[in-house]
Amino acid sequence: MIMNQLLKYFNDFCSRKGLNKSKPRDSVVNAFLQTEHHISSYELYNVLLKQGNKIGYSTVYRTLKLLTEAGIARAIELGCETHFEHDYKHKHHDHFVCNQCGAIIEFSSPTIERIQDQIARKFNFVSEHHSLIIYGLCQQCQKK
Repeated sequence: MIMNQLLKYFNDFCSRKGLNKSKPRDSVVNAFLQTEHHISSYELYNVLLKQGNKIGYSTVYRTLKLLTEAGIARAIELGCETHFEHDYKHKHHDHFVCNQCGAIIEFSSPTIERIQDQIARKFNFVSEHHSLIIYGLCQQCQKK
C-alpha cells in the first residue's frame, strides 16, 4: 500500500516539475523502493540490469536525485561514495561505517540527540537536520 502511495506521490512530484512519466524512471523507483538498505547509484544500476532492464546509468542517477528532491530518498556521503536510503516517514538515525569492508550500521541514540540539541542552543543555532557518521572497524574486521 505505502509503495503505491509513494509512486503516486513521486509521479505527482515529477508532473509538477514538468517531467513526463517514463517507464525507465518507474523501474528505478520500484527497484529503489524494494531495497531496505543503503545503496549506491551504481549498485542500483546493476540490480536493474540483472532484472533485465535496458536502462542507462544516467537515468538511475538522475532518478535517485529526483527521489531525494521529493523527500523519498536521502543521500548520504559514505566514504568516497554517495549512498541512498529511504527517507519518507523513516525515523532519524546515524551511521557507523567500516573502513575495511564498507559495512554500514544504523543506530539511534536519544543521548546523542539531546547533547546535539544542547550544544546548538549554547551557540544559539537552529539545527534543521544533521548526519552523524562514525568511521572505524566493524566487529568482523576487528577479528581479522
